[in-house]
Amino acid sequence: MSNQPVLKEYSNDEITVKWQPDLCIHSGICLRGLPGVFNLKERPWVNMQGADSESIVKLVKDCPSKALSIKGVRFKEPDRSETEITLIPRGPLIVKGGATVLDRKNKQVHHETVSFCRCGRSAKHPYCDGTHAKKIDD
Repeated sequence: MSNQPVLKEYSNDEITVKWQPDLCIHSGICLRGLPGVFNLKERPWVNMQGADSESIVKLVKDCPSKALSIKGVRFKEPDRSETEITLIPRGPLIVKGGATVLDRKNKQVHHETVSFCRCGRSAKHPYCDGTHAKKIDD
């Protein structure tokens, strides 16, 4: 049995979107940002004809977990003069623009984008791992 991470690819004539479901934290940014491209009710859930390539690249660049990426493209984080904090409804707190976090050993770890867990159930606490999107047995 292989422990290789799952990787799915979706292409149009110009670009290929890579999706690594194991990294996804279910922030919903893709679903809300380009519902014509990213739709969980469709199979496959990514429709590369749902928007132009430029719009898709722009949205994928903002994926907080980097579960979505563009094949062959490495995004450089933009220089930000301010830190941007986004509270995802029923999801994580996303900090863009740089965050220095002290880990359990008091070591500083710097992230350009970081997603903090708000539900308290993440196995990667304090970071979000998408657990908030899973149903809980009552």
